[in-house]
Amino acid sequence: MYEQDIRPVTIERIEKEQLHLIDALNYELFRERRIINRTDHDFLVILTAKVQDIPVGFKIGYGRKNGEFYSAKGGVLPNYRRQKLAERMLDEMIEIATAHQFSTFTYDTFPNNHPGMLILGLNKGFKVSYTGYNTRYSDYQVTLTLPLNPEN
Repeated sequence: MYEQDIRPVTIERIEKEQLHLIDALNYELFRERRIINRTDHDFLVILTAKVQDIPVGFKIGYGRKNGEFYSAKGGVLPNYRRQKLAERMLDEMIEIATAHQFSTFTYDTFPNNHPGMLILGLNKGFKVSYTGYNTRYSDYQVTLTLPLNPEN
């Protein structure tokens, strides 16, 4: 399914108590200490991507009360991009959200800053559900939504 790379890649789910494991990675990617605003969500998913046991990416998301799973933040170090790591983490998170009966999966992206995430979402069947200008990031914010569990 994914292009093979000579370096072994693992996608691993970690617990909230292990959030500190992505602190340095978060700072390197986003130049901020805040990972997400709150970590006390009832259903929190944290994934890491590792190449030869070295953390090179992460994705964090949580369930919302309306049946929506929201992927709040994630990224891959520049030297490890274009190896489908973001796609693999997205696929894993969608699988987890589907297994836990969430009805939709959403995430926000900022296409001028991260065009690949917009393209990835559209290629995965996500639809644009919101657009607007975000002054904090000086970019357009695009919310992408994918229905889950369509048989329900």
